[in-house]
Amino acid sequence: MHQRRKATDDHIIIDTSPSHHPQSTAHDSRLSPSTISNSRTVSSRTNSSNNNGYHHRHRFDVLTYLIFLFLLLMISIEMLAYRSLNVVVANTADDNHSQPSPISDNSRPKIDVNANTDPSLLSKQPPKKTVSPTTPAKAFRLQSAIRASHKNSHYWKTHTPDEVPPLPSDEQHDGNDTLTLPPVIAYVVTLTKCTKKSGGMDGAAVLMHSVRRNSYGWTRPPFDVDERYHPHYGGRGGKYRYRMYAIVDPEASPDDASSKGDCARFLRKLGYVILHRAPLVPLFPITSEYYDMSGGNDFFQSYKNSGYLGSQRSTSGPLARPADEAEHRLRVMMHNDGCCGYTETLKLHVYGLVNHPIAVHLDLDSLLLRPMDDLFDAMLAPKTSENPLPLARGPKTKTPDYTIPIDAAFTRDYNQVNDPKPEAQVGYQGGFLAVKPSLEVLERYKQILQKGEFVLTPNWQERGWGGKFGAFYGSLTFQGLVPYYYEVVAPEHAHNEMELDRCVFNQMADNPRKSTYKFPRATPLDAKKMGFRDTKRCRDGRKDCSDTDCQRVHPKDTVTTHFTFCKKPWDCSEGLPGTVADPTCKGLLREWYAIRRELEDYWMMLGETSTTSANKSNEISYRESETISNVRRQRDNKSEGMSEHYLDYCTKEGGQGYMSMVEPDGPITD
Repeated sequence: MHQRRKATDDHIIIDTSPSHHPQSTAHDSRLSPSTISNSRTVSSRTNSSNNNGYHHRHRFDVLTYLIFLFLLLMISIEMLAYRSLNVVVANTADDNHSQPSPISDNSRPKIDVNANTDPSLLSKQPPKKTVSPTTPAKAFRLQSAIRASHKNSHYWKTHTPDEVPPLPSDEQHDGNDTLTLPPVIAYVVTLTKCTKKSGGMDGAAVLMHSVRRNSYGWTRPPFDVDERYHPHYGGRGGKYRYRMYAIVDPEASPDDASSKGDCARFLRKLGYVILHRAPLVPLFPITSEYYDMSGGNDFFQSYKNSGYLGSQRSTSGPLARPADEAEHRLRVMMHNDGCCGYTETLKLHVYGLVNHPIAVHLDLDSLLLRPMDDLFDAMLAPKTSENPLPLARGPKTKTPDYTIPIDAAFTRDYNQVNDPKPEAQVGYQGGFLAVKPSLEVLERYKQILQKGEFVLTPNWQERGWGGKFGAFYGSLTFQGLVPYYYEVVAPEHAHNEMELDRCVFNQMADNPRKSTYKFPRATPLDAKKMGFRDTKRCRDGRKDCSDTDCQRVHPKDTVTTHFTFCKKPWDCSEGLPGTVADPTCKGLLREWYAIRRELEDYWMMLGETSTTSANKSNEISYRESETISNVRRQRDNKSEGMSEHYLDYCTKEGGQGYMSMVEPDGPITD
């Protein structure tokens, strides 16, 4: 009774103020009827409140449980979708290239799940509204890849690849004297989509000028500028002439009036020759599922009938597609591979420039610091003695035969090797390839794609082209196809390639050793402070790789560089502070900014002479007063507190701090 009254007294204390009930205290044993009634009411309300709280918490727990079950269900469906990626969906065309009825671009395609599908697998399909590349669960990814391929193919129904313009004369007449001019080297970039705002077009302009200043006919004009802004290397001309090309995907065509065509139009303005090119073979069968593919020009008919990726793959043997692998699996993988998907194979058209004795493919974030004359000499003029070119020293490096011309030069990308071993397959770095153009070689690449013999393991891991060249970045396209050709497909006496020292050509300032960090990193100066360190494992599988420590190589010893680890100049990279690679990166970045400055001075000089000389220049320049004012205003905007290697082109670190080049005025026309 005492405990019960104490509980009641507690309710009184909580609910009733002593100022309103002066005679009621916590120790008063005499309770009035009204007080007891009041306490019961309060107690009832409190219990009701507790019950409501219980039900609220109960509802909350049930809701949490249901959300958890829903998430678990979605994860299970996702895992099931990827595990069942090999289930075959409706084919967009059968072996006889039958044409399904066209459907609207705005409606999702209906998929016949019964077409060529194992009935036992259909019962295991996830719900129809999930997504999967090669099952009804994720058919949207597959259909997106097919749609993109068909859009590209449809373009060629009314277009043909651009012809290569005739080369300039090999002779120069000076009075009674005739001078034989050196060969013209083709320098090639590839444009698959327009990203003009990112700074890549500044990269194209500076790359072109770095080629110009290291080629035949260049003499550095007496620019009146502060020597602090002068480039340190090269710039004294070279033995060979040059021409710049841009291989362009229809998605970035200059004929497109939208912003998609801005980049190609700017490249053409700079002086690049634009070459529209189709993939060597279509990624998917050409059908009228999304576009009317009937009729078309002769090129389109030939392209349509030449097969598609994997159309000639063996049906038996170790390179055949397993029965449980989806028909379109490889095509979807290639569509999504690397930076640019299947369009990365457009780089292979560098072999088609047979008007030139040599063609060099470079990425837009590359730069020439010195002429490549020694390399071109080796590719054109065979020698009986050893060549002075710096070769790589990796476990797969082979000494070429110097008594016959070199037909290709490349560098390997050991940074993509996950498990370094001497026998590990290594891709060729996609930012540099020098070749002797050959339509025969181009045809062999076409046959490789038609066969589509890219092997996957039972758990869908990559074994690669021919079961060997895979499991590294870009292996499905350019970086895997090129080594597969030279090391497997090319006839024994039909190739003589050279692996160059990657610290000299295509220099990326990379670390030859693996890091404890999950990605390749430069050697830290203070491992404890940086949080990672080098391991003893060399990325090329050797025990000692100190002879290929590119991160420590001075820019003066570099011929070409590729801004990957050092980041892009238009990203206003600070280099790699806290690592041994920092001085190398800052030196390479500073050279890019200096060559940009020299280019702007060159355009200013052309602008001045074009307005006073009778010989009007057909080159772009800075000549309009407003353009010149913009350039000078930009240069007057000094970047206080920024590193000297930026040469006042960055107001702060990061892409937002980069000052883009003032676009030059077009050529003067009569």
